[in-house]
Amino acid sequence: MDTGYHEDNYQNKITMAICYGMRILVLIAAGLFFLWGDWESSVSTVIIFILMLTPSFLKERYRLHLPFALEIGVVAFIFITLFLGHLASFYDYIPFWDKFVHLQSGILLGATGFIIIYILNENKSAMLNLSPGFIAVFAITFSLALGAVWEIVEFVGDSIFGSAWQASNTDTMWDLIADIIGSLIVSITGYFWMYRHKRLPFTPWFVRIFKTNKNK
Repeated sequence: MDTGYHEDNYQNKITMAICYGMRILVLIAAGLFFLWGDWESSVSTVIIFILMLTPSFLKERYRLHLPFALEIGVVAFIFITLFLGHLASFYDYIPFWDKFVHLQSGILLGATGFIIIYILNENKSAMLNLSPGFIAVFAITFSLALGAVWEIVEFVGDSIFGSAWQASNTDTMWDLIADIIGSLIVSITGYFWMYRHKRLPFTPWFVRIFKTNKNK
């Protein structure tokens, strides 16, 4: 019976292979760390693997159907940030890796901003019918706001634990600039998408949040 949910067009064999491939690589790394006796890295990698399973868990446990483009974005962000960035030390060895992470963060959070508006607009008790321009601005603001919150968390962490997540104020500002560039890419793309297709981007035609069994 038709449940009203159609698979996301972004979900295909290639993107599924990429998504599962990143998870498998992390799981293999956890096993290697365990064999080498590196218990700290082994536990950290297992935690990363669990985090990467979170979108799938939400789908199965709570029937929360997120667009696949957002799901693979979350998995990729966790992979390049926690696994490649910290465990593989890409932050130390690859120039501008931190800025690349913030750029992807801006793209991911910008897309999330669009999804939030979509969910609210799908709620019959709160039909918004917002203009494409307003939605694009909201996505940018949402992304930049969370980026600023993350920088505050880093500052507090450095102050309490004596760590060095924030190299300098200049580094922080470039992080935020990378965030806003990422969100601008998404927002500009989404703005023109809405004019052409008359619907929000990054969503399948019939996304249903917390799908019920009413049609069964």
